[in-house]
Amino acid sequence: MELLRRYSNRPELIGPLVSVIKKINNPGLDGNETVTNVNGRTASPDRTYKILSPEEMTEIITAYRSGTTAKALAEHYGVHYVTIKKKLRKHGVRRR
Repeated sequence: MELLRRYSNRPELIGPLVSVIKKINNPGLDGNETVTNVNGRTASPDRTYKILSPEEMTEIITAYRSGTTAKALAEHYGVHYVTIKKKLRKHGVRRR
């Protein structure tokens, strides 16, 4: 308990803490702005997501059942071939 009390009341830390909170709540108050660079992977700006309509899914199922490959369908509809496979599985189409 003594250890907890010793670390609980730290008046020398209140000033800096209040100053940080003010900077967070009012950015740019002190005139010193920093630029933060983030390194690493970011989302691809050219990635778009296509939602296949029910009509397109009907066409895909029919084409797949008549022999068109998932890769060819994916290329035709502008989606990844895994998307085609997942959609076919979801609609109960057996894989070949």
